[in-house]
Amino acid sequence: MLKKISLTLSATWSFVLVFYIKELFQIDSLNYNKIMMLITMYFSDHICRVIILSLGTGVMVFVPFCIMRCKPGDNMKKAKLIELSDNSFIPTYLGYFFVAMSVDNYGSMVTFYLIIFCFAYISGVEYFNPIFLMRGYHIYKVESDSGVQHIIILKAQHIVRSSKELDNINLYRINNLTYIGENKK
Repeated sequence: MLKKISLTLSATWSFVLVFYIKELFQIDSLNYNKIMMLITMYFSDHICRVIILSLGTGVMVFVPFCIMRCKPGDNMKKAKLIELSDNSFIPTYLGYFFVAMSVDNYGSMVTFYLIIFCFAYISGVEYFNPIFLMRGYHIYKVESDSGVQHIIILKAQHIVRSSKELDNINLYRINNLTYIGENKK
């Protein structure tokens, strides 16, 4: 349960970051001195928020990779069908972005974030994190030879196009049907 909560936090934290970035940079004209003064003032006046943002961002970035490294590897024996599905998560994150940009106070932000967190937790999509895309991972829907559909988050030197390229790759289980790994071939 703690793993699922931390992965859900990791997957949804971008909503909070977008909200705070929007709040921080609501100024009429941008110049370097004004931005630095604003950031310094914000950090000194809101130390608790800064600590929460820092901890949440740390969870967002490091938890998925720590979980990946701490678990024993599994092998995908045979894959029958593979489909690249990076783009299927874009509407979700655009939704987070637009809602975060339209929220105008902290109470609303917390309320919306808790709703998003609960939906992500219950629906089981805690495995997707936008940090994966930024770090060069791709998300694939894979059907095993036994007909079970899996999600594989894979970092490879090129986009995997053939199911044979997945045979015997060392993967780490995130949940029952989701794996993450790196193909260094």
